[in-house]
Amino acid sequence: MGSDAGIQAGPVGRVLRLLTGVALVIEGGRHLIGTSTPLVAMTVGVVIGEIAFYAVMHVLISRFLRRVNPWMGALLAVAPVAAVFLMSDAPGRLGTLLFVGISLLFSAARAEGGCEVMTLPGMIFGSRTHLCCIAFSPIDWAEARIAKRRAEV
Repeated sequence: MGSDAGIQAGPVGRVLRLLTGVALVIEGGRHLIGTSTPLVAMTVGVVIGEIAFYAVMHVLISRFLRRVNPWMGALLAVAPVAAVFLMSDAPGRLGTLLFVGISLLFSAARAEGGCEVMTLPGMIFGSRTHLCCIAFSPIDWAEARIAKRRAEV
């Protein structure tokens, strides 16, 4: 997929992504301050592992699953990271909070309206997937509709 695939996030969507990303990074990071080096190392390992996993998913979706429904694809993409968060101990939970938080920060910076877990791999490969962002795409669509109506007036 080209780098222009997907909807652009509007100002409200960008601010909400930014605030949510900051909150997740702070929440994940505050549990690491003053903790043992192994916990920090395992948490960083989880973040790197999730980036690598989603890089593979990005390639699969971009090359082989271009026609998958954007909502179904987003649900399938978010399921692994949700499973890691729900079924893990501290390193998995903290790593997932940091991974999603960092992804949201980059999504806000890039005005990317797509699936948040696909942002970092998209940056690596210089492209975006067509998957929706479960939490923020409806806001982006509403903003786009409002902007279109204002332009017509």
